[in-house]
Amino acid sequence: MSLRLRIALGTAALAALAAGMHLLIGYASFGRLIDDEIQRDLSLWTQAVASNLEIENGRPRLLAEDWSWLDAGSSIGFRVRKGNVVYLEGGVLPSSGNGDWAWSQKDLDDGFVLELAIYIGEYRRALLGQLRAGEFSLPLVIVLASLLGWWYAGRIAKPVTQLADAADELSRMRFPDPVPPPPGNDELTRLAESFNRMVYAVREALERERSFTRYASHELRTPLATLQAQLETMEAGLTPAEKALPESRRALERMRGILEGLLTLSREPRVTLEPLPGGALLKQFYESLPAEVRQRVSLRLPDGEVWVMADEELWRRALGNLLDNALKHSGGKVELSLERQGDKAVFSVRDFGPGVSEEELAHLTEPFVRFNSRAEGSGLGLSLSKQAARALGGQLRFIRKNPGLKAELDIPLLEVGDA
Repeated sequence: MSLRLRIALGTAALAALAAGMHLLIGYASFGRLIDDEIQRDLSLWTQAVASNLEIENGRPRLLAEDWSWLDAGSSIGFRVRKGNVVYLEGGVLPSSGNGDWAWSQKDLDDGFVLELAIYIGEYRRALLGQLRAGEFSLPLVIVLASLLGWWYAGRIAKPVTQLADAADELSRMRFPDPVPPPPGNDELTRLAESFNRMVYAVREALERERSFTRYASHELRTPLATLQAQLETMEAGLTPAEKALPESRRALERMRGILEGLLTLSREPRVTLEPLPGGALLKQFYESLPAEVRQRVSLRLPDGEVWVMADEELWRRALGNLLDNALKHSGGKVELSLERQGDKAVFSVRDFGPGVSEEELAHLTEPFVRFNSRAEGSGLGLSLSKQAARALGGQLRFIRKNPGLKAELDIPLLEVGDA
């Protein structure tokens, strides 16, 4: 049985139960009101007739002169008896066992008894009409509730079905399109949004894994071939060990750097955001550089401190790779600076080298992209900087200058509520 059918049947069952309870409670309440009205009428009429009777010389008589309203056709009748002998009667008295009449009696003096009957057929028909109206409306309510439940169950079951289909696609390693979140802000909406985020996370993780495999198989081939060639020539006695070992060591170092960079790219970095003084960090970073590097780097800080929300380790990794790239591809000065732009703190690294073309600019952060083959490095530095910027909630941009290239790392400023 489908979820939609179960919800529709459950809605119909609840509607039937609620309507049935309402019908029974309404019938009982209306019946009690009618009984109270009948008893009130009996009491009033019995008291009215009894107050107009007197026992004189052992016989009852009426005090009032005009009792014509008790003639035939009236809905009230009475009699005065003693034992089985009826001494006085008026109005219309029904036959015994007639359920459309209600009786009352009152003891009088000298052993006389007043018996009074009133017609209650209208009350009974009203109560029966109320019951029949309920019996007619009950199936209608159930049908309407079933239709409404079927329609509403369809709205609920549609996103659930979409989620089930998408989860089945995901289990087959096929990445489905995002599931449209249903309107509103309920559990189904949050479930669809969470599922979409999970799909993106799984897709990114798989892409990182595939990239790791693809890049590792491609980039490790050269140093492995170099290492194998050095070992083979050394075993054959064609190359002395003192010459082969440095080349082998450089090949191993290159493989180690490539593997470390790929492992870092293939993992989502752990981020611990905390308030940090951007200016003090940048100054500390500058002062930690080797003396020969500081001679090429100039530092420019803003007036006043710029507080940011960042992870210091990730920030150092991103800025360090940007500075290393600028130093490698520029033979001259490099500028480090910090400025506030809107709700962002912008850390800039500007070099005055040959720069890159417009076409090359779009591929700078791709792994192993190296436009200068003579420069050392694994080709992963800018990719790692981009990953760190994204993890910090910022952005990495490159701007062509004349001459050189400027890299800008945006980091969110510390909000007042976060302080």
